[in-house]
Amino acid sequence: MQKLLALAAVLFVAAPAFAQSAGTAAARSDADCSALLERWATDPKAAPRSEINACKDQLAAAAPPPPLPVPLADNVDPCSGPDAADSVLCWGPWSALAPAAAAPLATLSLPETPFECDQVAELASQCVPRVEPVLPVEGCQPGTPCGFATIVAGVTSTGAAEDTGFGRIDLDPEGTNFTIDPVTGEPIVSVPMTTNIQPRPDGYGNLRATGRDGEVNSRLIARVVQGDDGAIQLAADVWTHGTRENARSGYFAWGTAMSQAGLDALNAGNVTLNFSGPMSVDNATVANMTLDFGGSPGWTGSWTNPAWSFGAGGTVTGVNLISRPDQFTGNVTGTGNFVQGAIVGEPGRTGITHIIDVTLEGHGRIKDVGLLREVVAGPVIQP
Repeated sequence: MQKLLALAAVLFVAAPAFAQSAGTAAARSDADCSALLERWATDPKAAPRSEINACKDQLAAAAPPPPLPVPLADNVDPCSGPDAADSVLCWGPWSALAPAAAAPLATLSLPETPFECDQVAELASQCVPRVEPVLPVEGCQPGTPCGFATIVAGVTSTGAAEDTGFGRIDLDPEGTNFTIDPVTGEPIVSVPMTTNIQPRPDGYGNLRATGRDGEVNSRLIARVVQGDDGAIQLAADVWTHGTRENARSGYFAWGTAMSQAGLDALNAGNVTLNFSGPMSVDNATVANMTLDFGGSPGWTGSWTNPAWSFGAGGTVTGVNLISRPDQFTGNVTGTGNFVQGAIVGEPGRTGITHIIDVTLEGHGRIKDVGLLREVVAGPVIQP
């Protein structure tokens, strides 16, 4: 009995201590729990398992929820950071094996100015084609027949500028027929013609071509340049077609547009060529043009008449020339002024067919068409 009483006394004394020990974890602060877990990690006997578990539960309940992924800003590259090589969002060192495993969290913003497709080929999806200039008259394609014509009513070939139209002309290399396609209206198709070409001492030949079908007549009076086979390579001056009561006529300049291979050779060599020649409507007007080939081909020119003169410049797109409004001389007034042309022939025997439509201060409106030939040496060739 005495032993039992002694044991009861011991348990009575120890019970408060055990209760205190059992409730210790609940009474600890988060900082004390963190410190206890750190000690327990290196010393498993630092505290009873119940206290360790209680501290784990306490800290887990107090911890904030994990943060949500932060979307990337629109202008931030997810692969520009120091950990890009390890990210599945980036190619890193594995670009030779496979593309990225997933798309970026945010779409990268594109630059305000789109890339030109011929400058940054690898960014083709972000580029826009170079904008081609608008040509008043249909342009020409490399290696194809190409010419321009003025169009007036009647058989005189000349008229007021306001009554003069423009069009494209196609001439048979034998000179036996021609077709003129006006900017507006139906095509003008000649009847079959017989031709006669007489040589001239200046390198041109004089062409006379006439044809008749009932009451319809067609005629060409032109200076021409022939190839070794006799085919016409360049031609310029007068055309007429129709009946006496309903005829149309005008002036023209015609050739075969330079081949793409020829253009590539001139651009690759950054070549500069000079051209000169008379206009056809008023052959007292002499035109001079300089073409600079290369990465961004361009041209400048002047037109000089005893009564007036003006200058212009512009761009070269393929075989086509077109003026820029800001490159006219100050005496060109109003809107709608233009110079349009095309490069004809091949390197070494190059020419330009072109039309002008300008209003000059103190003189009025002028429309004309002309064939220019490359200047190698010597004076300007007159018709």
